[in-house]
Amino acid sequence: MIQSVVVAGEEIVLLPERAVWWPARKALIVADIHWAKSGHFRKHGLAMPAGIQAADGLRLAKLVRQYQAERLIVAGDFFHSHYNAEVDDFSHWRRQHPDLHLDFIRGNHDMLAPEFYRQWNFHTYETGLEIGPFYITHDAVEKPGSFTIYGHLHPGLRLGGGRPLPCFCFTKDSLLLPAFGSFTGFKIIAPANYSQVYVAGEGKVLQLK
Repeated sequence: MIQSVVVAGEEIVLLPERAVWWPARKALIVADIHWAKSGHFRKHGLAMPAGIQAADGLRLAKLVRQYQAERLIVAGDFFHSHYNAEVDDFSHWRRQHPDLHLDFIRGNHDMLAPEFYRQWNFHTYETGLEIGPFYITHDAVEKPGSFTIYGHLHPGLRLGGGRPLPCFCFTKDSLLLPAFGSFTGFKIIAPANYSQVYVAGEGKVLQLK
């Protein structure tokens, strides 16, 4: 079950896969993929479960196909750190989606050399992307007259004492996105700080507040 909401006069759809679908622009919006994070830890001698990155890549590819997306907007931390072998996996992913317009706002973990982004045909933004009524960025940086969509915090919420679930958090002028990556951890949010909170899990997006 998905949730359709209207913000700044635009319909956006909150997806249980931790992404936003923007029908008017045929665009998927995600944050904090942290591609190659598990490879980063392996490179430093720590054992990591196999298949984490592959599963996230497949989930993203499925969304692109399902919604016939023409554009992917990544609100920072696409990659986790410096080059490792899992970065090459993205080259394969990109070759499977050569016509997908890819907007990339640089996040604090995005440390790859610029030539990587050029070879993948990224449209790169250092601080934020103004598109329609939205200002899409990595950190909570407001732009007067725009509705801000951002990531960075990996918001989560525990329901009934269980494991945290990712959530979408709204204020009057902003939307905080959940981390798309499965291997990111959570910052537990206080619902009282937001006007609306939607929790994503088990194929559903449910409005908590």
